[in-house]
Amino acid sequence: LKSKSLSVKKYWEPTAQKEYSKLNYKGAQEKLYSLIEDACRIRLISDVPVGTFFSGGLDSSIIAHFLKGNSSINHYCAGKNERDLKKEGTTSDSYYAEKLAKDWKMNLELITIGENQLTKELIQKTVHFNDDIIADGSQIPSYLITQKAAEKSTVILSGMGADELFLGYAGHQLLLLDSTLNKLPKGLTKPLFKAFSNLNVGKGSFKAYKRYLQKLGNYNQQGNERYGFYNIVGDFDSSRLIFKKESQTIIPFIAEYFPEGESPFEGLKRFERNNFLIKNLHYTDRMSMANSVENRVPFLDHRIVEFAYSIPRSYKLSNLGKTKRILKDAFKNDLPDFVTNRRKAGFGMPLRSLLGDRKQLEELLDMDFFNNFDQFSVEGIQEVIDLHIKGIKDNSALIYALITFQEWYKMYIR
Repeated sequence: LKSKSLSVKKYWEPTAQKEYSKLNYKGAQEKLYSLIEDACRIRLISDVPVGTFFSGGLDSSIIAHFLKGNSSINHYCAGKNERDLKKEGTTSDSYYAEKLAKDWKMNLELITIGENQLTKELIQKTVHFNDDIIADGSQIPSYLITQKAAEKSTVILSGMGADELFLGYAGHQLLLLDSTLNKLPKGLTKPLFKAFSNLNVGKGSFKAYKRYLQKLGNYNQQGNERYGFYNIVGDFDSSRLIFKKESQTIIPFIAEYFPEGESPFEGLKRFERNNFLIKNLHYTDRMSMANSVENRVPFLDHRIVEFAYSIPRSYKLSNLGKTKRILKDAFKNDLPDFVTNRRKAGFGMPLRSLLGDRKQLEELLDMDFFNNFDQFSVEGIQEVIDLHIKGIKDNSALIYALITFQEWYKMYIR
C-alpha cells in the first residue's frame, strides 16, 4: 500500500516432494491411503448437509468408503438407459452404484440423463451459468445432479482429478502403447496401425476400445503433438474440417507441451492440468453454484497433487497398462472387485448416441447460423456430422462444441 504498486505472484506450484519420491511401492500405497483419508475428513467439516457425486467407479467409491455408516449423507448417480449404453459402448454407472449402495447401505438417488435431458433449453441454461464457452457434455449431468442434490445436500464431494493425477484415462494407455509399438520395426507395426485406422468405431462390439485404437492408427507417425491428440476428447482431424482455413498455431501449441528428450508423461501433466482439469473444475463449480451447492474435491488436496507429481509413472500406470494402479492397490482390501476391476465409463451425457440421431441434431444445430461466419465451413460441418452418424468417426464432442458455441454466441454476442 505504501508503494502504491500491485504485483501478481503464484503462491504454489505442484512439484515433486523428496519425502514422497523416496517411498517404495508399498510405502507409497500406505501414504496415499492416509492422505486421501485425511483429505476426505477435512472436506466433511460442514454445518450443512453433505452428499457425493457417486458413480460406483473407483474414485467416488474411495470417497464413499470413508463415509460408510453415515446415514446423514446422500449419494447421487446419473443413470443412462440400455439403448444409449449400447450405442455408446460403455458400462452402466447406475448398475455398479446401486450394487455397492445396497452392500454398504448407502442413501442413493438416481438422476436420469438421456434424450429427454439433451434439450436446447437445458443447453442454454448451462451456457448461461458457465458465462464463457465450455463445450463439455458433462456439465448437463453436473447441473441435473446438483439440482437434485440441492433438495437435501448443500455440499457435495466429487472424485474429480483422480484420473488426471493417477493416469486413469484410455488416452494414457494409448501413450504407453505408442511408445512400446514405435520401438518395434516399422515393417511389423505399419500394417497394424493401418488396421487400427480403418476400424469402424460406430458398429459392433468394443466401440470404446476401437475409438482409441483408431486414434493410435491415425496419429502414431505424427510429431510430438500426437501425445496431445491421444488425450483430446474426439478426433483432431475432424476438427480441422469445420474451418475454411486452419489455424497455423494449434499444432505448435500442443507440441510445445511435449519437448524432445522429456518423457511425454511429464508433458501430459502440464497439458491436462492447463487445458482439461481447469476446465472441468470451472464447469463443475459453476453448475453446482447455479444450484447453490458447494462442490469439494478431495483428490485435489494440494498434498495429494504433490504426491502424484512425486511418484514414478509405473506406480500410476503400470508397464502392462493398468490404470490408477496405486489407487486400486491401496484400496483393494476396502473395495469389492466389481469396483476395482470394472471398465471405466466416463461421466457425461451419452452424446455419441444422442447426437447420432439426425432428427435430434436438426433440433439442436442451426446450420444457417454457421453460414454467417467466414471462418466456418458449412460443408465441413456437414461432413463431420455424416462421419459421426455413419459411425466412421466419433465426432460427438465436436458437434456438441458447435452447439455450445452457437448458443453462447446467440446469448452474448448477437
